[in-house]
Amino acid sequence: MKNLKEKIRKFLTAGPEIKKLQSESDESQWKFYSGIIYLTLRRVFHYLILIAFFGLFLLIGFGGGYALGIVRNQSIPTVSELNHQINHAQNSATLYYAGGKKIATVQPDTVTKKASKNEITPLVKNAVTATEDENFYIHKGVLPKSLVRAVLSELTGVGVQTGGSTLTQQLVKMQFLTSQTTWHRKVTEMFYAHKIEKYFSKEDILRAYLNAAPYGKNNRGENIVGIKTAAEGIFGKSISELNLPQAAFIAGLPQSPSVYTPYRLNGEVKKDLDLAMRRKDIVLFRMYRNGDISKKDYLAAKKYDLRADFLKPEKAPKQKKQSGYLYNLVMNKSTNLLVEQLIEQDGLKVSDVKQDTNRYNQYLTNASELLHQKGYHIKTTIRKPLYQTMQRVVKQNKYGQDKTSRDFDSDTNKWVNTTEHVENGSVVIDNATGKVLAFSGGVDFKNSQINHAFDTYRSPGSSIKPYLVYGPAVEHKLISSQTALADFPTRFGNYIPTDYNSTVENRFISAQEALSKSYNLPAVNLYSKLVNDKNINLRQDMKKLGLNLSKSEFENLGLALGGTDYGFSVADNASAFSNFYNNGKRADPYYIDEIQDPSGRVIYKHKQNSQKVFSTGTSYIMQKMLHQVVTKGTASSLTGTLKFNYKNLIGKTGTSNDYRDIWFNGSTPGITISSWMGYDNFYGHSYNLDSNSSETNLNLWANIANALYKEDPTIFKLYDAPSSPSSVYKNRVLKQTGTLPGTVSFDGDNIDLTGKKTTALSLSPAPAATAKFGIGGSTADYNLFYDHLEGKDNDYGKVLIYTGKTISKKKNINSLFAVANGSTSEDARNYYGKNHEVYRESNNNSSSSTNRNVGANDRQARSSSGQGGNNNSSSSSTRRNTGTESPSQNTSSENSNSTNEINSNISSDESVSINANSSTEPTAGDAAAVDNGPTTL
Repeated sequence: MKNLKEKIRKFLTAGPEIKKLQSESDESQWKFYSGIIYLTLRRVFHYLILIAFFGLFLLIGFGGGYALGIVRNQSIPTVSELNHQINHAQNSATLYYAGGKKIATVQPDTVTKKASKNEITPLVKNAVTATEDENFYIHKGVLPKSLVRAVLSELTGVGVQTGGSTLTQQLVKMQFLTSQTTWHRKVTEMFYAHKIEKYFSKEDILRAYLNAAPYGKNNRGENIVGIKTAAEGIFGKSISELNLPQAAFIAGLPQSPSVYTPYRLNGEVKKDLDLAMRRKDIVLFRMYRNGDISKKDYLAAKKYDLRADFLKPEKAPKQKKQSGYLYNLVMNKSTNLLVEQLIEQDGLKVSDVKQDTNRYNQYLTNASELLHQKGYHIKTTIRKPLYQTMQRVVKQNKYGQDKTSRDFDSDTNKWVNTTEHVENGSVVIDNATGKVLAFSGGVDFKNSQINHAFDTYRSPGSSIKPYLVYGPAVEHKLISSQTALADFPTRFGNYIPTDYNSTVENRFISAQEALSKSYNLPAVNLYSKLVNDKNINLRQDMKKLGLNLSKSEFENLGLALGGTDYGFSVADNASAFSNFYNNGKRADPYYIDEIQDPSGRVIYKHKQNSQKVFSTGTSYIMQKMLHQVVTKGTASSLTGTLKFNYKNLIGKTGTSNDYRDIWFNGSTPGITISSWMGYDNFYGHSYNLDSNSSETNLNLWANIANALYKEDPTIFKLYDAPSSPSSVYKNRVLKQTGTLPGTVSFDGDNIDLTGKKTTALSLSPAPAATAKFGIGGSTADYNLFYDHLEGKDNDYGKVLIYTGKTISKKKNINSLFAVANGSTSEDARNYYGKNHEVYRESNNNSSSSTNRNVGANDRQARSSSGQGGNNNSSSSSTRRNTGTESPSQNTSSENSNSTNEINSNISSDESVSINANSSTEPTAGDAAAVDNGPTTL
């Protein structure tokens, strides 16, 4: 080491000494200065040589180590995989159902004919090797300069160029990798090439290259791949019939097929072929330089009139465009997944690339080309028998009236006649895994190509209540299944929600009954308590359910009734609802299970991701509550149409404003089936469904479920419902209050709370008797309750209806409502149906526990306006929540046309007339007169 240091020192200090030059300076000053300059330059040069030497040493070490790291992380295909890919590769991707049955083979965007070994002539071989890889028969797949160039490119950041790649590397790029010019891809390409050279002959490699190379377009304007396809599509000849200039022209095309191709998109010969002919001449020159042809042949071929040999244009045969709900869904998702793979393969972050729109679009283009040009295998979770069964049922169902109109199309600047049909989106999800087993994207793909199961976002209506309102309330021990919720005329700032048909029950209702019959006011009162509890993070819970809602949406009390800014897809809604039969966990829904590259290597595999949202106890309680939706609530008509045991069936209906959207989510222990109905509402239309549309959707759901059960009953897991967890309390409580019996003090009086009991399910012991036992009740509401309890004749329990009076802050909210007195009887008849036993006239006011099944109050989506706050009316009666008062909160108006609420821009100086038109929503009816509690489930 000491000798090495000494040698380096002498090397750096070699040359004349400064003192010697100084002694000579007496004779010549010029000589002195020139010596100094010479000495300095010489030493700098020596330093540079040394730095370059060590730099090269480090570069080789860095490049080799980095390349080794890439290869270790890159799974190199086996010999059989290599053979399959270079000799038997498909030209496009294949899509598969679960179990391996083929959905479709993607229509390739190229025409390909493969040449056999005997068809490839020496003339063609010489032309190709001379221009693309003159050392082809010498090297082992990779030239050393390729690695050096790749390393330098990575360090300098000037980009990896493909020029100089061997034929073997080009074959790898075409058949295994992408065209992305990155260091990572280049190194992988080299190792693939080295392995191919090790196990395959040069003749096999050359033939594979010639069969895989792109050659531009033929005389039909079609993209062509393979030299046989090129010979036939450009000159109308077999490979053996090609003359020298023709062979040279074809051999030069793969370098830039789009530039050198002689044909346009319509199959016509280009007028300007200068670049293509120059490329042909380059090929000829290289053949001459290599000794493959004589000078005489070279000169004659240059003068040859090649334009006369090009085929005349022909019309390409029409190809049926591949499309359909399933095909489009799988292709779109596969493209996006492949994009992510390509980005990560290049060592980049997907989130970063997405910020650069142009760059991300380039990846999208590359991914689409791969699926249309290479033999990827896309395996889905869709089960063919279930999917086909679902399509048949959906197509056979009747939905409602078509809507025809004349509209101005801004794209064509023409007036057009349009007809809109009622559409459906349905999906079947496996609760435990999130697998999408089947779906319906629409009634008829010819009428609407929009996938209504995954790509449309609509207001969820009251289908949101279980997982947004009641589930969290149970989880955070705010309620039991029998907790009393207020359903009285209430003003939340400027927001005055009502139940079905602008009515109010005017009583306390158990959480069980409020959910099963989908009353709106109890849900809003409960939601108000949830969002004003600083210890409850609803937004986080919704994110775990896959629903990303904004802060402003949560501040809107109308969210409790489905008032979102953008809505949910059917798949979103089904996935969120599925948690109740998966122990409170939501598994991400998915339908692409696996993607294999052309060699058969798995490049994508779905990783199951489950989010715990609710406890097992909450899930169990919600199962029991949601079962009564089916047996006694808004979906009870299902019990007469289902052809399987519905003992463990749970569900929830949902309707947005004016019957714009109709929903039903239904779950068994195995699967969740969700169905949506509505119009697309193109050209700004606001078409609403018929008043019997809820019943139509329930019938459709039943038909789908029955057909799927007949096809495969095992997916339902009907008898796998969980038993009651130890965390669930079963408390005997008073039916009217949801509390234990006891003596309470109210308004100076001691009152004994006794009476009929029922079983309440909760995560905590039964609450003791208290005067203000309910959620959302005001002092005036409790006055009404206790007066009624003492036998006074008042309006407690009598259904109220909005009178249509002008609203102002100066008016008592109670003055806006009056006892129905039969005015809603016909609507109730339409709502329940003639044959439902629970039908009664609205003016039957004798019972404090109203039998009226208000299922159509699922309708106040996107409708709250004004401020949700402390439930204060503007007059003498003060309403406040049991416990602490709710602070004021701002909400925004999404839709002022709801018939289930009363909206106004209220000021102290101004009154606004409100139109509260009545409308009816059909229901499954069949609700019991008295809620018997969870023990009856």
